[in-house]
Amino acid sequence: MQILIPIGDETGIETPNEKIITEEQLENFTPEKNQYLRKQYLQIKDQNKVLDFIDNRERGILLEIGAYAGNFCNEAQKRGWEIIGIEPYKLPTLYAKKTFNLNFINTTFEKYSLKPDSLAIVVSFHVIEHVYNPKEFILKIYGLLEKNGILVLETPTYDSLTFKLLKHRERSVRYNGHIYFFTRKTLGELVESCGFKIIKHEIVGRTLTLGRLLTNIGTILGAKNKFNNLIRKFHLEKVNMTLNMRDIQRIYCEKY
Repeated sequence: MQILIPIGDETGIETPNEKIITEEQLENFTPEKNQYLRKQYLQIKDQNKVLDFIDNRERGILLEIGAYAGNFCNEAQKRGWEIIGIEPYKLPTLYAKKTFNLNFINTTFEKYSLKPDSLAIVVSFHVIEHVYNPKEFILKIYGLLEKNGILVLETPTYDSLTFKLLKHRERSVRYNGHIYFFTRKTLGELVESCGFKIIKHEIVGRTLTLGRLLTNIGTILGAKNKFNNLIRKFHLEKVNMTLNMRDIQRIYCEKY
């Protein structure tokens, strides 16, 4: 059987070009063979802190925007949340349905329709920096949340020491898919201008492999291939670590 799904690049993030692949290729979409998918599993430890924060809330519908392969949604479902995952790429959508039996929709948030005031929680990790109209994005979320509903956003922070030192060489700036760059102040002002009340705004770290860290350094230095050769030679993708460079912000907002 052949399935129409996009093929990813070496990072695991799909290109816009679609290609027919076989079920065998879908079977090969595994953490062992896909760096980006492996990253999702590693970061469950970090993202579970979001679930800890909302654990005392009455269970309802939790929507994740840009849910990729469903790792976070799977953890939320285990804790009793009713899940909707939105993911624009078919490969991780199929993986989420097959592996975790999740309710995933293969579309973009901009094209997705849902009843107003129907969601308890909306979570979006590293999506808003890719959005062409961030205010419109936040306003749509506001309309979908029920009263006292929670929005959680995570995105790079551009008033970090890393950004100040590296400027245009900073990894997130060099990434072609990033359209908007937020400081803690500008992100806070954005959500407040859309009607949200900020209840927590923090700088967070991440769990990653030593190989991923060196890939990022290679990107900054313009020597990605040399660093990738080093990673492969010494199997550095198997070495896990937790790091807080104070360059990622997570904001918790309430609709009131």
